[in-house]
Amino acid sequence: MWAGFPGCNLLGPANRRATGCDVRHTRGVHLCYVDDSGDSKHGVTLTGLLVEDAHWSTVLNAWLGGRRAIHREFGVPKTAELHATKLFKGRGEYCETIKQNARFGTSSRAAAARIMLSALAKHAQFEVFTIGVSDVSKPVAYARFIAWLEDWADRADTQVMVMYDGQQGLGDPGEELTAPRDRELWETALRDAAPYREVHRALEIGQRRVIEDVVMQDSRYSQLIQAADLIAYGAYQKHRQEHPDIWGSKGKPVEGAIVAYMQLATRWAAESDFGVHWLD
Repeated sequence: MWAGFPGCNLLGPANRRATGCDVRHTRGVHLCYVDDSGDSKHGVTLTGLLVEDAHWSTVLNAWLGGRRAIHREFGVPKTAELHATKLFKGRGEYCETIKQNARFGTSSRAAAARIMLSALAKHAQFEVFTIGVSDVSKPVAYARFIAWLEDWADRADTQVMVMYDGQQGLGDPGEELTAPRDRELWETALRDAAPYREVHRALEIGQRRVIEDVVMQDSRYSQLIQAADLIAYGAYQKHRQEHPDIWGSKGKPVEGAIVAYMQLATRWAAESDFGVHWLD
């Protein structure tokens, strides 16, 4: 357990060691992989997969263990992007053969998500948290997310680098880029990232804990952004289930996403609402 997540910062050094909140873990840099979920009418949630630098390889290896498991079970290759919305809504072909794809229906897709998050939870050191707001503007929600993350990092006496799902100026996997396509992709990536860069640059330079600009990571090429996406979707669906007063009663929360997300219960802050901090 890390200082400040949750409650370790309230303990003295001796008690931190006695309770597992080892003070040696309070000054490493943390990496935060972020993705969003929500809807266009009621609000936005932003989920962070928070990993201390010393544990990064362990977390990635645990995730890849899940990837190997769903490849054995369903034929989903490691290179296939796990996109939560497509996965749970039955879109796209994930498997290596036509026969495997035909069998990869609703229950199998839900099982694949559960396997992935269970593998992550059992074998790696990380925390997950979700910030929710009623404002539907993603840059506004992101600013509030970063403010919350700054407060956490200050309590934990650490620094954080943020990786957010977004374009990097890259083409499709295997695509050979030529002008003007490569320039178009790069300029689009710069433009789309601008509101999020501004959030970082507005932080007080002498006191900020979130370091550098946001690093945009295309989920097609980042395993841990895919992990954040799967977690974010489950967190949103769970919050929908618990709070129809916020999200409305139209449509049914995706049960498979919720069951998968519940594998991470031990990674939530104790004071959270199933891992979610609703700020409004």
